[in-house]
Amino acid sequence: MPKRISDVSLHVYVTPQTLDRVVGIVCRVVDEHVADRDLFAWRFTLPVEGDDPTHTVLETQWRLDHPDIEPENRRTYEIALSLVGDSRLLTKAAIDRLEQRLVLNLSADQPFPYVIRALQREDFDLEENRERI
Repeated sequence: MPKRISDVSLHVYVTPQTLDRVVGIVCRVVDEHVADRDLFAWRFTLPVEGDDPTHTVLETQWRLDHPDIEPENRRTYEIALSLVGDSRLLTKAAIDRLEQRLVLNLSADQPFPYVIRALQREDFDLEENRERI
């Protein structure tokens, strides 16, 4: 059965302690989003290199908001989410709702710079791309 994959990329500029809270928020929101649906989701978190343009944008935003404070141990991390399921469940509107819930829940936390983006891959057939052993 053809499946759709929706990828959501959240870049945050935070301390490691704040990252733990952010990951907890993301996991809770995604768990609620996929509950009672035939969707699968996974997440991984990666540090972003200092020369990455997204890091430059987020660090600059933080420095503009905090002109008299050094960033100390803040850095940019990518929290990458992938959701796999029937294309009827992974519509653009459904992913937009997930993004909105993430933004609302993140905004309730201590403010920090972030960027969120979504990408959908259409009609991905898992059977066709499975490695045979």
